[in-house]
Parts: sequence; C-alpha cells; structure tokens
Amino acid sequence: MQSTSLVTNLQPGDSAAGWRLARAFTHLRPDSISHFGCVTLLYLVVSLGGNALTRTPAVADIIWPANGLLLAFLLCLPRRCWPVYLAASILANVVAHSFFRFPISQSLLFSAGNTVEVLVAAWLLSNRNATQPDLAKIRTLVKFVLLGVLLAPLCSSAFIELVLFIEKTPSTMLSVTTWFIGDVMGIAVMTPLVLAIDEAEVMALFRPGKRTETFAILTGLGLLSTLVFALDGLPVDFLLIPALLLAIFRLGSSGSAIGIIIIAGPAVYMTERNHGAFALVRADMFIHSIFILQCFMCAALILLYSVNSALKERDKLQEAVTAAFYEADANAGRDHMTGLANRRSFDKRLSREWQYAFRERLSISLLMIDVDRFKLYNDHYGHIAGDECLRKVASILTEAALRSTDLVARYGGEEFAIILPGAGHHTASVFAERIRQSVAETRLPHAFDPQGIVTISAGVATVHPSNDVEMTTLVERADRALYEAKKRGRDRIELWSASGW
Repeated sequence: MQSTSLVTNLQPGDSAAGWRLARAFTHLRPDSISHFGCVTLLYLVVSLGGNALTRTPAVADIIWPANGLLLAFLLCLPRRCWPVYLAASILANVVAHSFFRFPISQSLLFSAGNTVEVLVAAWLLSNRNATQPDLAKIRTLVKFVLLGVLLAPLCSSAFIELVLFIEKTPSTMLSVTTWFIGDVMGIAVMTPLVLAIDEAEVMALFRPGKRTETFAILTGLGLLSTLVFALDGLPVDFLLIPALLLAIFRLGSSGSAIGIIIIAGPAVYMTERNHGAFALVRADMFIHSIFILQCFMCAALILLYSVNSALKERDKLQEAVTAAFYEADANAGRDHMTGLANRRSFDKRLSREWQYAFRERLSISLLMIDVDRFKLYNDHYGHIAGDECLRKVASILTEAALRSTDLVARYGGEEFAIILPGAGHHTASVFAERIRQSVAETRLPHAFDPQGIVTISAGVATVHPSNDVEMTTLVERADRALYEAKKRGRDRIELWSASGW
C-alpha cells in the first residue's frame, strides 16, 4: 500500500527521475507471497544444507546446490519478479554462512558471488515470456551447458577473484577451483532436477494409494545411499543404479529427481569425510574423490533424462496408437458418405438396446425409411447428385432425433433406420410423421416423382422384448410396414399391425 501511495502522490511533472523510480518500485514484487515465501525458505534450507555437508571452507564448494535451485525458479518467472527473489537469496546466503560462523565480510562476498552467478545464468537462459526451457532439445541443452553451467560460474569466480585482488587478500588456485567446480555441479545437477519436478506429478505421487509406495522408494534410496557411502573399501555404488531405475519407472521424472537429490546428501557428506565407494586411500588424492563423486552425480542425471525421455517417447507412441485405434474403430462404425452409423453399428446398438429393454421390461421402436423412387432420381441426376440427396436426407434425420439414446443409421442403399429405445407405438408414429414432413418441406427437386420433390416412406414397429419375441422380429415388422407404405403410394407412414393390412 505504501508503494501505491507513492506512485499516486508523485506526478510526472514533479520529477521525471522520481516518477520512474516510483514506478520501478511498484514492480519490485513477487509473483505471489506464498510462492515467494516457499522459495526463500527452501533456498535458506538448501544453503544451510550445503554448508552442513562440508568439513572446511576449503572444500565448501564440492557441490553448491542453492544457486542451481534459485536459477530453476527464476527461469520460470518473469524478469520483473527477479529483484525480490535475488534480494531474499542474498539475505538467506548471509544468514546461512553466518550460522556456520563465517566472518561477515566473507559471508557478504560469497552472497554477492552467488548472486552474480545466478543473475548471469538467468539473464542468458531465460525467455521473455517466462516459459520453462526444454532441456530435452539439443540446442537448449547446449545453451544451458555453455552459458549456465560453465560461463555463469566462471563469471562468479572471476568476480570473487577481482574483489579479493582489490582488497589485496591472498587467494589460492585451489579455492577458486573448488568454488568454480562446486557451482558448476550445483547448476548442472540441481537446475535440471528442479525443472524436471512437475507440481501435478508431485501431488499425484503423494495422493492416497500412491504415497506409501512413494515414501518407501524415496526412503529406500536414502538408506541405500547412506549404506553405500558409509562402507569403506567396498565399491558397491552400482547398487544405486537399479534402485534409481526403479524410482524412474515407478515415480516418473519428478519422483526420480527428488530421489537423486536424496542420494546426493549421504554421497557428499560421506565422501567429504573420506568414506564410501569413492574414498581413495591416499589423503593427497582427496580432490580426485570429489571429482569421481561429481562424475557419478552427472551420470545419475544423464540416466534420469535418458530413461525418462525414452519413457515419454513410448507414452507418446502409445497415445498415438490408442488414438488411431479409437479413430479406426469409430470410422469402422460410420457410413463414409452420410456420416451416419453404418449397418455394423446399427446391429450392435440394436442388440444392446434390445437386451436393456428386455431386462428393464421396456418397449423399443424401430423406423425403417426409404427414399421414394431413388433409382429414377439417381439415373436422371447422376450418382453425385444422388449422393448429395442422401446426405441431405441423412442430415434431416439426424436433426430430428429426439434423445441421445436414439440412433440414426444408414441401413443400406437409400434405406435408413432409426432406433428409438423406450419409445411407445404412438410416440414412434408421431416422430416418423414429423420426419416425413421435414423431408417434404425441404422440397428437393425430383423430376420423376408425382409431387416433383423428394419424399420418403417409413415403416414403424414397436415391440416389448420377451422370451417369445426375437430381435429379428422387430426388424421384420418394420420392414413389412415400410413395404406396405410403398405399396400404398409412397410418401406415407405405415405402422405394423398384428391383424395385417
């Protein structure tokens, strides 16, 4: 509210610089308070964890996950929201380093270096529409590696060295190297992992019925990683591969990304203390242990993306095959010319509705419809015009259908059929008459019809299914009624009667 009043009180004429400053101040806000709070808290926790995993400041940067975490969030946010997140990250950095008794000057220097690194990477990698980069694309992945993984930590290391040079503080190549490599690993590992985590997938992993399996697999990964890297002299790190594959197949990209983060905790902690599969005997080769661990984390990340990419391609192929199957099945049940259900669909629906009517003791009605003198129409106007005539009649029949349960089908040639489940004798006859009138009112020209227009004849039959009446009886009765309508002059409706005509 204070920033809004500031903009209200300052007018463009008072001070152009002050007006621009006030407008800029009002845009320094997060996308949402809850999201901002969660990201800030998570960044603080990860910063504390990154420091807690280390033994000494000399190796504090074996892997620094906080920058990779923040970069992933910034890449999904508009640039106007970045300043508040970066300011919060600086404060969290200072708090995290101060908690581990780093001098305040060193805490501020590390915070500034981390901010430079994240800002450079985010600026070079982000899109103006704040869309998440797709690292599955080769071009985007190469850009991420060159600009985010390599260039941004290099700029951060150069910044630290420049500040130390200005302050005339001595630094060693080892400290610069560990800072650079640690930040490289932090971005290379954490940013893709966080981007791989989808909120909807995470919610699905912890829904009832799935959460037990999710907790079991993630807990198992943590325990197995602790065991593997706690054993000295036994290179059993390969045991993590099948466990990680299980997480990928059962928990998807989001769950397996969380799993790799869980694996990384014991791996870094134990390796720094010269324990586990990557601990080398000679103390002077400790830096090699770190390098092997970093290679292992990269290999796990590559495994995650490779298998997930293959699974996604499989799912896409399966969806395409399923869609093609349903489309083919739908086309197989449709008449190509009129778009109505064909004879196959008619037989299947009639059988299903007959069984339902039998079970519920309902009636079922059937209309058999024929276009009058269609052969003469076809011979005179040609087959193309004849097809168009059938399509127009089909359209009239479709628009006249009363309910979603009714089915209009092309029975064959110029014959159509309409199934009316649950309709009684009177309802079916009224419906048939309305269709006959609709076709006549369309007034399609027919030179060989006495009325000069296209007309239809229809036979109507209604049956209550029972053990004594077969389904074919309904079709036979409707067909006999249609024959009678044509016999009596066409352009009329006839109802089947047990007493005959």
